[in-house]
Amino acid sequence: MTNDTQAASVDEQKEIEIKKILVPIDGSEYSLHAAQYATRIARNEKAQLFCIHVVTPRIPYGYATPAASSTKSRYYDHIKNKVESWFDNVRNMAKDEGIFDIKTEIFVDVKSIIESIIQYATQRNIDLIVIGTRGRTGLKRFFMGSVANDVVQHARCSVLVIR
Repeated sequence: MTNDTQAASVDEQKEIEIKKILVPIDGSEYSLHAAQYATRIARNEKAQLFCIHVVTPRIPYGYATPAASSTKSRYYDHIKNKVESWFDNVRNMAKDEGIFDIKTEIFVDVKSIIESIIQYATQRNIDLIVIGTRGRTGLKRFFMGSVANDVVQHARCSVLVIR
């Protein structure tokens, strides 16, 4: 065997371990579909599942009033309730797959959704990010949404993009 052949066979023998899976959720059908894949993979791999949602600091029209601090708080409470219902959907999917422990987290007032996802994955040694092709932002690129595209480009771990 040549050195190239030996190196190739060593690479082929490396065990692929998926112990931690991250699925960013934004409530879109794409992210919830990604959560279905993530829960199935987590079951098959006996992996831990992490769900996050990232809230950027923009406040929609109607919440920005002279009494901004109380309306801002009301806005974030509204978002938190909505996100918890999305997390509950994922928890139910996971229960159907026999997974009863999901770590969830909401990040508020971050500058970059992409940076937050990548930083979270890096800090927790995530093995796989499962993300929907498009989210709720309405921004679309030719093949996939800008968040999914940038996560694929910059994440240190593997990324599975779900349509």
